[in-house]
Amino acid sequence: MDRRGTVLGGRYRLDAKIGTGGMSDVYAATDELLGRDVAVKIMRADLARDVSFLERFRREAQNSAKLNHPNIVAVYDTGETPESDGSVPYIIMERVHGDTLRDIINEHGKLGLNDAAKVMSEVANALHFSHEAGIIHRDIKPANIMITNTGSVKVMDFGIARALSDSSAAMTQTAAVIGTAQYLSPEQARGKSADARSDIYAAGCVFYELATGRPPFEGESPFSVAFQHVQDDPVPPSSVPGMHLSKREALSIDSIILASMAKKPGNRYHDASQMATDLRRLSEDQLPLVAQEYLNHSESTSTSVMPAAGAGGLAGAAAGYGAAHAAEAEGATGRDEAQYSSSADGYPGAGNTYDSYGDNYGSDYADYNTAENYGEHNGDDSDEDYYEDDQKRSRVAPVLWTLVILAALGAGGFAVYNYVLKDPHGSESTNADVNVTIPNVKNLSRADAEKALSKAGLQYDVTEHTHAQIPRDTAIGTEPEPGSTVPKGTRIKLVISSGKEITEVPDLTGLTTDAARQALEKAGLELNPQVREEASSDTPAGQILSQSPDQGSQVSKGTRVTITVSSGPELVRVPVVVGQDVDNARSNLESAGFQVQVNEVDSTEAKGKVLGQTGQGKDLEKGSVVTLQVSKGNQFVMPSLQGKKYDDIVRLLRSAGWEGDTSDIQRRDIRTTDITRQEEVAQQSVRAGDKADKHSSFTIDVYTFSLLPDPLL
Repeated sequence: MDRRGTVLGGRYRLDAKIGTGGMSDVYAATDELLGRDVAVKIMRADLARDVSFLERFRREAQNSAKLNHPNIVAVYDTGETPESDGSVPYIIMERVHGDTLRDIINEHGKLGLNDAAKVMSEVANALHFSHEAGIIHRDIKPANIMITNTGSVKVMDFGIARALSDSSAAMTQTAAVIGTAQYLSPEQARGKSADARSDIYAAGCVFYELATGRPPFEGESPFSVAFQHVQDDPVPPSSVPGMHLSKREALSIDSIILASMAKKPGNRYHDASQMATDLRRLSEDQLPLVAQEYLNHSESTSTSVMPAAGAGGLAGAAAGYGAAHAAEAEGATGRDEAQYSSSADGYPGAGNTYDSYGDNYGSDYADYNTAENYGEHNGDDSDEDYYEDDQKRSRVAPVLWTLVILAALGAGGFAVYNYVLKDPHGSESTNADVNVTIPNVKNLSRADAEKALSKAGLQYDVTEHTHAQIPRDTAIGTEPEPGSTVPKGTRIKLVISSGKEITEVPDLTGLTTDAARQALEKAGLELNPQVREEASSDTPAGQILSQSPDQGSQVSKGTRVTITVSSGPELVRVPVVVGQDVDNARSNLESAGFQVQVNEVDSTEAKGKVLGQTGQGKDLEKGSVVTLQVSKGNQFVMPSLQGKKYDDIVRLLRSAGWEGDTSDIQRRDIRTTDITRQEEVAQQSVRAGDKADKHSSFTIDVYTFSLLPDPLL
C-alpha cells in the first residue's frame, strides 16, 4: 500500500518509503507543525489485528520514548492511523542519515579491531541505559545498528521486538526471531524468556561478525543456526582465517567474545556497562579487564615442576616475574577494575567460563603469560609489528634454553665453589672479582627495578627519557644492556620513562579539516577521524568551530584531537500557519526557531486570523523572520438593499456585520407615482458585494409616493 502524501495525526506528511521489514514499513516524513524531518514506522496491518498485541505495542512505544540517549534513535510520538485505514499503530522517530552495520559489512567487509570495539562499546552503552530503564531490546543485530554520516552510533528498534516476542512463542515468529537466528541467545533459542544478558549475548555475536566478517554460527536453515547457539562453541575469532592479530589482541578479542557469548547467562558480563568498559579499553589499545582476569585465573590454576637441584636461578626468575606481573597488572587495570570488584572472580562465572574453554585457550596463551610479552604489546600493533613480534619470539626460545643451561651450570659451579673454595674448617675464601649479570628490568616499576638491581649487587644512576609506549615511572632498560656481565658493585645507568613527549595543541578554529590534519601532524598529534558536525550561522560550512583538547593544552605526542566542523546555517522548514489564530501561529513558528513579524490588514475575516505568510513550506535559516498577514476584522460585505423596505435595512446591515450608528445612514427621498413602491430602497451609495468598514456611513435613496414625478428621475 502506497502511503505517500498521507498525513498522520494532522501533522506528519509521509513521503517515500525508505525501509521495510517483517514487521513494519518505514517512511520518510515531515513534521509540518515543527518543520523537521522525521521517520515514521507503521506496523503491518496483519500484526495489528490482535487487541492484546496493540496494547503491548502502545506500552512499548511509550517506554521507547523515554530512552533519551545519544546512542539510541529518539522516539518523538506515537499514534494510530484512522479507523478507515485499519487503526494501524505507528511510531514517529528521529530521522537518521547513514548506513547500518549490515550495509557496511556487506559493502566493505569487516572493520579493524579497534574500530569494531569502538562501535560496539557505544552499542553496549546504549544497552546499559535501556536495561537500567527496564527495557530489553531482544533483537540486537547489524541491521538495527546505524553509523551516521558524522560517525555517531545509533541503536534502533527499541521495544518493538519485545512487544512481538511477548505476544507469541520465541520460535514461531519467522519474520522477527528466526530471521535473526544468527544473533539469538541460547535461552531464546530454547523458547525461554530473554533478559538483559540476552542482549549482551547478541552484542557479542555482532562484535564477532564486525571484527571477523562472518557471524559466529552459520547453517542451512535458521533452526540449524539456533541449535548451534545452544550446543556448540564458536570458533575463536582470533582463529578465523584472515585475522592477523598479535597474541595480546587475540587474547583481548577472544576473552570479550567468550565472556559475552557464554552459554549460561550467569557466566556472561554482569551488565552491559562492564562489556562497554572492556570494549572501550580494547579500542584504546589497553588490555580488557576480562583478559586480565583470564591471565590471573591461568596463573592461579597452573602448576610448575621444578628440578630438585640447581633450581635456585629459575625459581628466582619466576619470583621476579611474579612481582613484575603483579605491579604491571595493578598499573594496567586502573580505575576501570573497580567495576569487577563485586565478584570474587572479577566478573560473574569467570572460573566456569574459562574452565569450559580451557582446552581451547590454555595452551594458546601459555606463552603470553610472560612479562616480556605483556610489555611488548602495551601499545599500538600494526601488521608489520605482528610479524616482527613473531620473529622476536622465535629468538626467545634459544635464549630461554641458554638461560636454563646457564642455570644448570651455575648450580654445578655453586657446588664446586662450596667444595673447592672453602677451607676444611669451613672458612670461606674471598674473591673480589665476582662478576654478576645485569637483570632485565624493562616494564618494571621504578621501585621494583631498583630492588632488582640492588639485589644483583649493582649500583645505579637514574636517568629519564620520554617513551611512546612505556608508562611514566616505568623502567625502559639499563645501560649496559640486560644480560651483560660486569663486576659486582659496578655503577650502571637505569633508564626510567617520563611518559610520552609533551607538545602543545595548536589552534584549529577556522581551519578546514585538511589544514587541521597538517597542523596536528606538524605538532606530533593525530586528528580523530570521527569528525563531528554542528550547524552555525556565524562560521562558514567546512570550517572548524571547536576542538578537544583546547588550543594551548599540553598533551602527549600522539594524542588524538577531536574537531567539530560547521555544517553551515541550520535550515528549518517553515511550518504552514495560514488559517490559524495569530497567537497559535506565532507559537508554532517560534518553537521551530523563527522570528515572527505581524502585519495587520483590512479584511472581512475574523480578527486575528492569519491570511498569509512569507516562506511557507520553504527551508530557511534558523532565526529567520517570517512575516504574517493578519486580519484586522474591520470590514463587512455590503448586502443588496434595493427593493427592501427602508424599515428593514438596519436589521439587514447588522446581520451582514455592520456596527455603525443609525445616524450614519443618510436617507434621500425620491418621488414616484407608483404607490406600490412606497418606502422601498431605490439605490445605495455602496454597491452590494463591496467591502466596507464596519463603522462606515452611506446614503440610501428611498421611494416616496407623489402624483408629480420626481424631477431627478
